[in-house]
Amino acid sequence: MTVSLSHIFKNSTAQAFRGLTTVLQKAKAEAEATEASEEAYLSARLYPDMNDMKWQVQMISEFALRGAARMSGVSADDLPSLPMEGETFDVLIERVADCAAKVEAAEDAVIDGNADMKITMPIGPEQTMELDGKTYILSFYLPNLFFHVTTAYNLLRMQGVPVGKRDYMGM
Repeated sequence: MTVSLSHIFKNSTAQAFRGLTTVLQKAKAEAEATEASEEAYLSARLYPDMNDMKWQVQMISEFALRGAARMSGVSADDLPSLPMEGETFDVLIERVADCAAKVEAAEDAVIDGNADMKITMPIGPEQTMELDGKTYILSFYLPNLFFHVTTAYNLLRMQGVPVGKRDYMGM
């Protein structure tokens, strides 16, 4: 049995986003139950120089959307861009759902056919990285996906939101 690149890409993203949605829903419920401000949860940081929780969700949802576009052959100049907005759990949950649906809609055959395609990405001021499609998904996309979803989970857990590994796993 062979596992396709599209299967890895789409199923990993879907599972990560199910987990992210679950922890966001539980955080919203916790804020309501304790009458805490959503902003307190959404603005949490692990360290002062790190981005806050809402940025983690905003960034990874756009990253997934752009990943699907890259693997579908969209040129760097035409990649979709989402505004960095979402000041409530409801808006962030909807954003994740919208991006998950767009990733799922990407054509499997196109993604699989682009395993050897060269992808050039910016990685800093006047710096780029070139990867083939397979390496992009396995060594760049997936680690970034799980890093930011894990960071969002940890930020909420740190604030006492009652979430656990099963929630994170999206199972």
